[in-house]
Amino acid sequence: MKLRYKVSREEFHSSRLNVLALAEVLTGDDSASIRDLDVWVEARSMWVDMGEAFTNRDIITDNYNTRFGEPVTQADRDRGYFE
Repeated sequence: MKLRYKVSREEFHSSRLNVLALAEVLTGDDSASIRDLDVWVEARSMWVDMGEAFTNRDIITDNYNTRFGEPVTQADRDRGYFE
């Protein structure tokens, strides 16, 4: 997914969560806190605070909490995770 830092507006792509830390996204060689990031939500065609996107289920995790992405089906959105 397309992500950006809120302060610097630097963009990058990731869809992996740091499993060794709470609420962090792997950025390649480092990790960043979800609260410091915005995510491009294709379904809404806009940047959204990443925490808000998870709350609204605009993005969801897989059933292992290692990856995240937009829900593909309504059942995934309702369930809150994809398989």
